[in-house]
Amino acid sequence: MNNIQISIDKVSLEYHGVTVSFYNQLALSFRDWFDIKPTIRHKGYVYQWHLAMDDAYLYLRYQPWCQKKSRKYTLQIETHPDHLVKFQRLLVTLYKLSQKVYLNRIELAFDIPYPMSNEQSVHYFQYG
Repeated sequence: MNNIQISIDKVSLEYHGVTVSFYNQLALSFRDWFDIKPTIRHKGYVYQWHLAMDDAYLYLRYQPWCQKKSRKYTLQIETHPDHLVKFQRLLVTLYKLSQKVYLNRIELAFDIPYPMSNEQSVHYFQYG
């Protein structure tokens, strides 16, 4: 199996120490810019947003349920690396207002140039 290509499919960053007041301003902006409201969850992160601009997307989560009550919480973003440019203004602002930024997760895609029309190849890739 030659010519297998590996690419980054998704990146996830965590911004620590994002104040509640900044998040509230951000939430109001999202309502104005994207005409959306957050999804409120009872596990994982309290507030979750799915932003879309043209063909780009950004998942944004704020305030992990496990964090103690505070005036500052963790904010996590997740997107395809190519979409970071579309949301650059937001990301630069988050970086400036955060205490620390961590690379949380990277998902890789393996592109295998093998015809899937062959019954044996389909069986091999499904069941190893």
